[in-house]
Amino acid sequence: MSLLPEILLSTLARQSCISKLKDLPALVTNPGEPQVKAAVLLPLFVQDGEVHILYTLRSSNLNSHSGQVSFPGGKLDENENVIDAALRESYEEIGVRPESVDVWCEMAPIQGRDKTMLITPVVGFIENLSLNNLIPNIDEVDEIFSEPMSLFCDKTKHAHLKHERYMLPVFLGKHKIWGITGLITHIFLQCFLPSDLYQTDFGRQRYKLEELMPSKL
Repeated sequence: MSLLPEILLSTLARQSCISKLKDLPALVTNPGEPQVKAAVLLPLFVQDGEVHILYTLRSSNLNSHSGQVSFPGGKLDENENVIDAALRESYEEIGVRPESVDVWCEMAPIQGRDKTMLITPVVGFIENLSLNNLIPNIDEVDEIFSEPMSLFCDKTKHAHLKHERYMLPVFLGKHKIWGITGLITHIFLQCFLPSDLYQTDFGRQRYKLEELMPSKL
């Protein structure tokens, strides 16, 4: 199999990915109505002949998860659905216009670490995207960057964080991708990439939480 965009983004591959994503169960360890609902956009685009995933580095001035890698997104407004929230937040945070996003599907919701927030990822493809043309909201985003599929398929870029009784994936790219963002990335890649190419070795290296948390100057 191949990582070529014309194969990974073909109609057949897209339909297969969506079908797999829709079959996944919600990752909720504390049943009940969540206090907060949020949505994030998992943005796909092509750069230098490879499919990339776009990420943001959260502003170091934010009160929660400051300086960490995340997807663009945030809390749902009243009477707002998941897709609209993901697209609105992406426009507010990095300047991606909602009409430029070809939405594939929603992923199964994932419970936040504090168990009070339910996060639903929305997968979307953005054609002709250039990171240089995006406009980060400096109050929320320090940097916009991306990682190619070839990095995620490189086992030397895999590590893990032990949280409670779970081994959570860590990807060693330009910035360490971990936590909920790393978990969403891994779940998506299992459905998006051919299994013979995306073979993981997260157990090869372990990080402690303090090693992943951004240092405060």
